[in-house]
Amino acid sequence: MQFIRTRQVLEMIGVSRTTLWRMVQEGAFPPPVQVTGRNAHYVLQAVEAWMQTRAYGTPSDAKGLPARPGIVPRQGGPSRLGLAR
Repeated sequence: MQFIRTRQVLEMIGVSRTTLWRMVQEGAFPPPVQVTGRNAHYVLQAVEAWMQTRAYGTPSDAKGLPARPGIVPRQGGPSRLGLAR
């Protein structure tokens, strides 16, 4: 088992610290492990497993959570960004 720092997780998955914190709070990302009284690190294997789920599945596959509305354009209409399909 290998622990990695939050900074490394952020570089691996490409989100902000706030987004990572929100995903952990929602149960959509593996929580950190308290290594010492002040240091919480992530388990590398859990982060990699989450990344594989995202790469080969859909966002709704991660922990059974529904996909956030507005991320994927609706069928039969332009996206929420106002771009024509």
